[in-house]
Amino acid sequence: MSGKMITMRFLSEAEWPAISGQFKDLTFEQSLTYSKGAATRIGGQARYVVLERAQQPVAAACVRSKNVPGLKRGIAWIASGPMMKRSDHPEQDNETFRDILVALRQQFVEQEGHILRLRLPGIALHDCDVVQKIANNAGFVPTTRAPGYRSSAIDLSQGEDVLMKRLNGKWRTDLRYALKSGLTLERGKGTEFENRFLTMFIEVQEAKGFRSDVTPEFHFALNGPDLSHDILIATKDELDVAGIVIGTTGRTALYLFGATTDAGRPVRAGYFLTWAGIMLSLKRRMDWYDLGGVDFDANPAVTRFKERMNGQLIKASGPFEACPSGLGAELILALEGLRKRLKPRG
Repeated sequence: MSGKMITMRFLSEAEWPAISGQFKDLTFEQSLTYSKGAATRIGGQARYVVLERAQQPVAAACVRSKNVPGLKRGIAWIASGPMMKRSDHPEQDNETFRDILVALRQQFVEQEGHILRLRLPGIALHDCDVVQKIANNAGFVPTTRAPGYRSSAIDLSQGEDVLMKRLNGKWRTDLRYALKSGLTLERGKGTEFENRFLTMFIEVQEAKGFRSDVTPEFHFALNGPDLSHDILIATKDELDVAGIVIGTTGRTALYLFGATTDAGRPVRAGYFLTWAGIMLSLKRRMDWYDLGGVDFDANPAVTRFKERMNGQLIKASGPFEACPSGLGAELILALEGLRKRLKPRG
């Protein structure tokens, strides 16, 4: 390690895509396009920082924050960040890792007075035990007041043949059945495809009785230079029977939403579209296809579906939290708790 100090520099929105694009662990949550939309959605703001040593970037983060009215401070949230895996640079050593977290805490907690929370990118594949020790040494503690992230991701460097062989035998059998079931694939974006997908999504949503906190409509409205989405629809006898939405940022593609109708299940349309999404991402030379989170408690059937693809199980390090001293943090936490209790439940 060089021993030179870490410095932080705020970036304009126009500068962010070029800087964030230098990191292999860039995901959609750190994209300019998503972060702006997510901040607007909660009435907050998104700011962008690069951390440098000897004028060379060692980390970068989008920080979304929302102030308590009249207090000029509140909660700052780094989702899937900071990014620290430069495409042209070796892994950061533990001391540099700690210095990066310290610099973030000094700026947003000590200087600005926010409660700072962060969750590292899952595709960075950090050792969670090591990261927790580093975070503790940097003044952070684990928290349950922010969402964690567990998923399974397909390493696209392996190629189609290897990916097929790695599938669980039952999953592979279902896929082969789907490929011979006379399904047709359509891919596109825009109002027509959005409406076709939403028709199926709402049908499945009502049948299963679930609601999404972040909706497909929110993602469809996002439009920017560093986040794109594709809608894949499977048809059978000219009838839409399943659809998925894939988001792409940097070197990672992400399964965002999916819906399979009653007509699509017997022909394994979900397998058909999942494989089609992976093949599309492989063709585009993506590094990863993130299957979009796993949760055995909330959705065991979908979790088994994803795990049987035998991808890389990932668990994002964190979330962690650092609080300022004084009564301000207690007030912020009290108001946050009150807001959650008053929030309507679907």
